[in-house]
Amino acid sequence: MAYAGSLFYPRWEKGGGEAQLSWDASGYYWYLPSVFIYHDLKAQTFKDSILQKYHPVPPEDFQQGFKLPSGDYVMKYTAGMAIMELPFFAIAHVSAQPLGYDADGFSRPYQFMIYAGAMLFVFIGLWYLRRLLLLYYSDLVTAIVLLLLVLGTSYLNYASIDVGMTHCWLFSLYVFILWNTHFYYQSFQRKYALRLGALIGLITLVRPTEAIAVLIPLLWGLEAVSRTALKERIRLFKTHIRTLLAASFIGLCIVSLQFIYWKYASGHWFVYSYGDQGFSWLSPHFRQYTLNFQCGWLVYTPVMFFALIGIIPFVKRGRNKLAILALIAINYYIVCAWNAWDYGGRAMIQSYPVLMFPLASFMQSVLSRKLLTWIVAPVALLFIYFNLWWTYQAHKGSLAGNIPGTSAYFWATVLRYDLPPEIQKLKDNKDLFQGTVTNAVVLYQNALTDTTTVTKEVQQSFVFPAPAQKFKWIRAEAAFFTPAKESNLWFMTHFRIRLKKAGQQLEERSIRVQRFLEQGVWQTINVDIQVDNQDFDQVEILFSNENNGPTTCVINNLKVIGFNE
Repeated sequence: MAYAGSLFYPRWEKGGGEAQLSWDASGYYWYLPSVFIYHDLKAQTFKDSILQKYHPVPPEDFQQGFKLPSGDYVMKYTAGMAIMELPFFAIAHVSAQPLGYDADGFSRPYQFMIYAGAMLFVFIGLWYLRRLLLLYYSDLVTAIVLLLLVLGTSYLNYASIDVGMTHCWLFSLYVFILWNTHFYYQSFQRKYALRLGALIGLITLVRPTEAIAVLIPLLWGLEAVSRTALKERIRLFKTHIRTLLAASFIGLCIVSLQFIYWKYASGHWFVYSYGDQGFSWLSPHFRQYTLNFQCGWLVYTPVMFFALIGIIPFVKRGRNKLAILALIAINYYIVCAWNAWDYGGRAMIQSYPVLMFPLASFMQSVLSRKLLTWIVAPVALLFIYFNLWWTYQAHKGSLAGNIPGTSAYFWATVLRYDLPPEIQKLKDNKDLFQGTVTNAVVLYQNALTDTTTVTKEVQQSFVFPAPAQKFKWIRAEAAFFTPAKESNLWFMTHFRIRLKKAGQQLEERSIRVQRFLEQGVWQTINVDIQVDNQDFDQVEILFSNENNGPTTCVINNLKVIGFNE
């Protein structure tokens, strides 16, 4: 992990969107320079200079906050991460100028100290997780579980490279909650309860949905739901009511910091800062979030199949079942209910401390059967290699950059290193003819002019009748030119080919042109669609940029052909 974050891909050395403090990570952190350097938490008059100098997000796209009608800004993210990062920010701030850097909140010392602070938090969390698991499982089982966690899941990436995100911090907070819960029920000492109050308050301040962490101390020690067990738990809480009220008060005081900030910044006690993003509580995206080839949790972290299978032996022989299983189920429901489900399986990372219990039960069962051990061991090693391969590819490999895409792209690239550039099209389009085109028939041709452009305001559409002759494939190609390279996935120009019937769209295939288009050079790029026996009467070629990308793309020499093989 230390190698991954300090030598393999040290984000704290990089700039722009690859810096440690970029994109979402810069949003969590933004409170600190706003308060302690610029003393400007509301107006954010300094933001433009920081965006222009460091480019943590595109300068025209200030994602860290949103503008109120008054002209002031409210931070998008809650303040919990900033509070945890504060000691490391302070060290960076007093060190920046003596080391020859600008004390502006984003120079190299700040980037490095956020990385160093996260790594400290990660190693402490792993240390306590090991000690916790040893209370319930053997040293061998614990070692295997930690190995699978660190090398076989995306925790490796978020605990060593993308450490400015919340996930590794939340992971350690959950470990601390589990640790203190265990010892509270062993001794009922006041210090453990007060720590739990502070930890649950802090984890809620980092991400409000993590308030479900309160289920751990509430349900710990219960093995099933029964009237007798619930009565006994209520009696226990009444016995320790003063301690529990004190713990609750501490937690509420910490959470109240966010409400105080919202009141200060907006005049309202509550602000929903995520715009049109929200939850589909009645129709969660279970299948898409879990098994989609774009970013499905189990598709890209298959080692967690072991943990899910391990729920069976955990239910039979595990301890503290109600707390562990309730948290797993509710967290999974929450992350699947979020409408932006395509952000990937990283939101499961914070629940891995509790998932380690069924994973440990699975490994315990496997090790008790020699034949099963010989079957599972090579599969586990394959899963580890798969995760290491993806971690490499995400940052340095030929597949680096942007989301994976389609199932066709997944199977064409998995566990491969050197790939032809054309394969990148499968990120957007499942249809890609990779042979030699013969006996092609030109269906449509338009020379266009050098003034045919696609911008954030202008799109270009060309429609022509379906060919009388039947083809297996239709390919559209055009020459493209851009004066500036666009690396932001969401701002790229789409090159679309659509099949229509009576004005209604039947099928569409598209690619993002700037995946292939270099700055200042005319390049010919094509997009394919497999037609087979589809019944359509029109073909539309569309060039568009729906997300208001700032880059202009010039097009000419559009040609559409039909062919069989």
